[in-house]
Amino acid sequence: MILRNGNKGFTLIELLVVLSLIGLIVSIYASLYYSGYKTYSNVVNNSDVEQNVRYAMTYIMNKVNQCSDKSKIAPYSINGYTGIKIDDKNIILYNSQLHKLFDYLNNGNEIATNIYDFSVTLSPDGTIINVKIVGQKSDGTGKITLESDIYLRK
Repeated sequence: MILRNGNKGFTLIELLVVLSLIGLIVSIYASLYYSGYKTYSNVVNNSDVEQNVRYAMTYIMNKVNQCSDKSKIAPYSINGYTGIKIDDKNIILYNSQLHKLFDYLNNGNEIATNIYDFSVTLSPDGTIINVKIVGQKSDGTGKITLESDIYLRK
């Protein structure tokens, strides 16, 4: 800072340099903050989808294991919905328009959301049932597939 005639102050150049440095620091901070927030949001959404898929598979496996008559377990479809019939009290269906799994006979209680594919196949001898659940975020990213073979012991 140069003193002229005893006046104290900053020159216009000094002010512009300081303001440009502050602007640069703020823009870098904003960029890092936005990047961190976007990453956090993606991780949360991916974990939600993964949790839904895992919960649905655990729910189905528990219902199959609780079933006393394993010979009744089979793929099932009604009114355009597909799913699995475990016994007369437990039918789990997939709604492809809403991307949801729901318990058909339990007041239609929702089991999982963001499910984009659900398939159940029974082995030819009827001892193994394959359940495949595919979940993904609503924007089409973060696809998670979980597939399990359940051995039906009598």
